[in-house]
Amino acid sequence: MMAWNVELGKQISMAILVIMMILIIAKYKKIEKVNLFFFLGYMMLSLNDFFFYFFAKLTNSMTEKYYSICIAIVFFMYLVYYYKLLYIPLLKKIQSILLLLYFINVFGISFIEESFFQHLSFNILYINILLLIFSIILFLYQTFNSDKIFEIKNYFPFWISVGSIIFYVGIIPLFFFRTKVSYDIFAIIIFILNLINNGVIVCGLFWNKPDIAKPEEL
Repeated sequence: MMAWNVELGKQISMAILVIMMILIIAKYKKIEKVNLFFFLGYMMLSLNDFFFYFFAKLTNSMTEKYYSICIAIVFFMYLVYYYKLLYIPLLKKIQSILLLLYFINVFGISFIEESFFQHLSFNILYINILLLIFSIILFLYQTFNSDKIFEIKNYFPFWISVGSIIFYVGIIPLFFFRTKVSYDIFAIIIFILNLINNGVIVCGLFWNKPDIAKPEEL
């Protein structure tokens, strides 16, 4: 069986991120303002991955310094994105609580963990992923109980949510058992999850119709 080329996988992932950012810029006019919250977070995360990838290549060393801060900001933007999408009062209130829990999680654990600014905090990451997944569930509940279900193919936030939930549900067990699986297996699963996530978002970019995708409260 052919071994997985980790370095080639990273290079392909970097190329995919470049293509994704080009597509996002090219399709800018089809992306409504509310979706920019997601894409600002997405592009920030992509640029962050670029920085750490090329930093490691140029210096022959790995560092996660300030990585937790970047990840925390990205998750905040994602949670705000779903807050903006929700228009059912009860769901919006629940999302407000999730945002509050986010701040308690980030600031609480950052005070407890002295290495927060030096290394990726998996404790913060796990909780933020769960908050994001619950936010997506709230959004999907709202979507499937509205008229948007009849034009679901053209509703961009739906595709963003599908891609995100596949990716983040997939990485929870992967990160949890990261010390028990080989690095090659870890790398290929991350690669596949990224590929699926980006593929779903690309479908949404091309099928999106802004006049249908507009949330009712905007």
